[in-house]
Amino acid sequence: MSKRIYYLDILRVIACLSVIMIHVCAPYAAKEFGSVNFWAGNILDGLARIGVPLFVMISGSLMLDKNYQMSKDKLKKRILKMILFFIFWSIIYFIIFDVILAGSIRHGQISISKIITSLISGYSHLWFIYLIIGLYLIVPILRLWVTDSNKKYVEYFLILAVIFTYIIPEIANIGSLYFNLFRTINEIINDKLILQYVGGYTTYFILGWYISNYDLKNKNVIYLCGLIGLYITIMGTYTLSLSEGRYVGIPYSNLSINILFQTAAVFVLIKDKFKNTTNKIIDSISKRSLGIYAIHYSIISIMYEILNNFHMDNALINIPMIFITSFIISYIISLIMSKIPLLKKYV
Repeated sequence: MSKRIYYLDILRVIACLSVIMIHVCAPYAAKEFGSVNFWAGNILDGLARIGVPLFVMISGSLMLDKNYQMSKDKLKKRILKMILFFIFWSIIYFIIFDVILAGSIRHGQISISKIITSLISGYSHLWFIYLIIGLYLIVPILRLWVTDSNKKYVEYFLILAVIFTYIIPEIANIGSLYFNLFRTINEIINDKLILQYVGGYTTYFILGWYISNYDLKNKNVIYLCGLIGLYITIMGTYTLSLSEGRYVGIPYSNLSINILFQTAAVFVLIKDKFKNTTNKIIDSISKRSLGIYAIHYSIISIMYEILNNFHMDNALINIPMIFITSFIISYIISLIMSKIPLLKKYV
């Protein structure tokens, strides 16, 4: 699709900022339950959990579109680009964290096999690259049936996915904390029924196409479900963690029904309100989103190291300060790299 779709650009910016916020909030959302620091981290983290699902929905919206010129060579180039992107940033993060900061090689604490394992597994947020490559691989299959003429079958797929990937597993996972019956249900779903075809992130991928192509009725109901989902994300994490006396992040899972509701509501809202909007700032950030995604984690980690050395542990100050700083620095680095021929392919 040659023409830019501006509501997708806006969604891409929201997704990018959300992922940054998740990593900024991480030190606070999983400890000191009930404290001011916890609530600051939990509320903002809960709001931001739409980040990765939005990225997946945007990709599905574009790559499953009937106007997208699909070819074997084009798909190969996309996958190769992601592989090279992953390798490049895995090396960069290895150098920053293991060589420079930890000094593992200098102290003889790491072997060649550990280096290779580290580069293959990637650092933290780079798991997303494996996810997107997996989705790219099944795009040719999905495009065979994710079409206007098969709308009813697409809806049937989404219904199955919502039930067996989002609703039942989440209920079973929460119930398993308290009753053995739910562990049995989990075993049936995961080890016996095994409906993997409607599992994972394929739901978001196809849902992005579906919402982009059809004007959904009862938008207010969708928005209400989104708000309910947000409430479950925030309060569910607090309640479960408090009752267990440890961090329980089940409501934070991207494959939870509450996150699905939140993400779908935001996608519908932005599509409905910003169809014909254009903005140079949004456009620029959108184009740099992959680079920002790659870079931001290092900035956040370094900033927290500095703050910890000064014993600064106030979430109300640290979260907005680190969020804004890491975004700006990541954007500037990504922008600079995009102007350098040898580096632009990695952002």
